[in-house]
Amino acid sequence: MNHGEGNGKEKQSSISFHFITPMPYILLKGAGYELITSHDYIWDGRNRTGDHCVLQYTLNGRGEIETGGRRHSLEPGDAFLADVPGDHIYRLPSDSPRWEVLYFELSHLALHLLQEWLDISGYIFRIEPGTDLEHLLWVTYREAIENSYRDMYQCSRAAYSLAMSLASHLVTLASSVPLPPVVERCKTFIDSNLHRSIGLQDMAEVSGCSKFHLTREFERKLGLSPGRYLTRMRLERAAALLLEPANLTLEQVAEQSGFSNANYFGKVFRKYTGMAPGEFRMEGDLYQIRRLIRSDQ
Repeated sequence: MNHGEGNGKEKQSSISFHFITPMPYILLKGAGYELITSHDYIWDGRNRTGDHCVLQYTLNGRGEIETGGRRHSLEPGDAFLADVPGDHIYRLPSDSPRWEVLYFELSHLALHLLQEWLDISGYIFRIEPGTDLEHLLWVTYREAIENSYRDMYQCSRAAYSLAMSLASHLVTLASSVPLPPVVERCKTFIDSNLHRSIGLQDMAEVSGCSKFHLTREFERKLGLSPGRYLTRMRLERAAALLLEPANLTLEQVAEQSGFSNANYFGKVFRKYTGMAPGEFRMEGDLYQIRRLIRSDQ
């Protein structure tokens, strides 16, 4: 069977995992494939017991989820992540004859891990058929029902693989969403003025709104404040300058990346990277390629 397609011929099956010893890790607690044709299929998260979250992916047909007083149609390629218990209801709507899904139950820690990007992308999102992530869903499901996960560590490995792939996917979705003009103006201003001494008031004036409104919108869309974004971009610029053949002094790197002096630059760099600028430069001599990886790459 093509892993990228659900055709209604998959044998309906599911599995749940129970752990004797509590574990401080993300765990796969259940997985299943289901072809839903009964309109009695209704899951009301407000009345459910449990301590997990559900990732459910639509293969074929159409389902529906209601959350926050709004109904959302779930077409092939649509997925949602829901906390259990939680304020949601998902079901087979009366005007849909079938709903074919894969679902996975993960421990609550997965939701906490993904929270920042779920706040931006939303709890209902697309996973396009034929993508690596959809393939991973099928692989995880098959390994689960074929008894490949024999202990909690294998369940945790599967859960982290799903969660990390989903996190990367949500980051990509978030970056593809057009930014509101206020946020876009601020971001462009920051990117173009990293070397200058700029503050929130300057950003607000360029963006044409109050500092409060700018901060709220910026955090809502990008997951961090304008000030934190400025610091992050300055650090990335500084890291690139540290590795340039010109071998700039720390004072020059600090000045060109917008830090007030080399001492302050060193403190900030160590805080965010765990090493001094000089250490970063020396390690860079050992590798042909060296990059700073941030959480949204």
